Amino acid sequence: MKEIREINHSAAYASFCSLANGAFPGLNADQWLQGHIEETPSESLYGLFKGNDLVAGMRTFLFEMNLNQTTIAVGGVGMLAVDLLHKKEGNAYQLIKYFYELNKSNGHHLVMLYPFNVAFYKRMGFGMGTQVYQYYVSPSAFQDFSRKEHLEHLNYEDRELILDCYNRVYQKTHGMTKRFSTERELNRPFNFGKVVGFKRGDQILGYALYEGKGKDLYIHELFFEIREAIEEISTFLHQQTDQFKRIIINANHDDLIHFVRSPESGLNTMLDTAPSVDNKHMVNLGVGVMYRVIDCKGLLVELYEKKHRFGSVSLTIMFDIKDDLQDDESKNFTVTFSHGEIQHFHEQSVDTVVQMDISDFSSMIMGAVSFRSLNKWGKAEISNPACVNQVNDLFRTHERPVCTNAF
Repeated sequence: MKEIREINHSAAYASFCSLANGAFPGLNADQWLQGHIEETPSESLYGLFKGNDLVAGMRTFLFEMNLNQTTIAVGGVGMLAVDLLHKKEGNAYQLIKYFYELNKSNGHHLVMLYPFNVAFYKRMGFGMGTQVYQYYVSPSAFQDFSRKEHLEHLNYEDRELILDCYNRVYQKTHGMTKRFSTERELNRPFNFGKVVGFKRGDQILGYALYEGKGKDLYIHELFFEIREAIEEISTFLHQQTDQFKRIIINANHDDLIHFVRSPESGLNTMLDTAPSVDNKHMVNLGVGVMYRVIDCKGLLVELYEKKHRFGSVSLTIMFDIKDDLQDDESKNFTVTFSHGEIQHFHEQSVDTVVQMDISDFSSMIMGAVSFRSLNKWGKAEISNPACVNQVNDLFRTHERPVCTNAF
């Protein structure tokens, strides 16, 4: 008989660390995990036990997310690990289902994770979020704006100002999660490299967290609030030509392609197929965060209570969401929008019926994919095709979700 329970004592911590280190080589969880969990109330560990033996475990999180200018609580899960002797027994599946129930019982309607296997999590109802663009650009590709008088290297005395800058960006950016003023979070940037920031008066209005490795300069974080900040940071990066061959940056958007002089990576990995021409490689594209709505109606009720706006469309939709893991009424409901605001959830005559899988609904509600695209590719059905554009506009966001939080 197996049982899931929270890990909160030293012996179980040791077992979990051994399990995690085996699943993620180089993690060295025993050197930091227990202290981190005990100092951070928004994180927990859960284990799946067979008697006294730990056969699988996971690390859970609670985040505050900016969902298109509305703050909601979102659950996260990471470090999902299964003992090598107990694979293919459904242990990861049991933990994820428990994770759903844990969040539902706490009134959270949305969860997210970084997938170790996209197909597995698609079967669990997770939808794709925004992809991760990995840029490889020459320092000379960044423009020299001939000024950097506000730039300086930041240190521990600037920790609160760095956090304040990040959180102001969070308040304006769909998908980002808030950071809190804990000692570990305040110190975190300095654990990964050096920080150069645009400082004006008592505010930091932009910063880059960077680390040099051989001929590569890695930018771990790049945030800015004003144009002058990114222009001075660009000048700083341009001036690294003599020391570094490439600047490597990960991002959830392709804006950088239009900012630099040339986005070419210099990598010879773009295959030409007839009748294409010589396409130059720009970025590597990777899977980012995946999202999962665990209570469709509950999420919309929460957004209704918080006066969230869905564009300016007026429409009554009956949703029929396919979700094999949820047996309640949360996946079949009717909602009326009036000029972009939810009015009620009463049963009445509808303008259209929308049918789709929970994974696609999750991606759509996050703005990672449009309803029009889902309908075009046969991933969403609509009873009244004349309403496609209206449904599309209801769930369209100004930008795709940005997740800069590694967990």
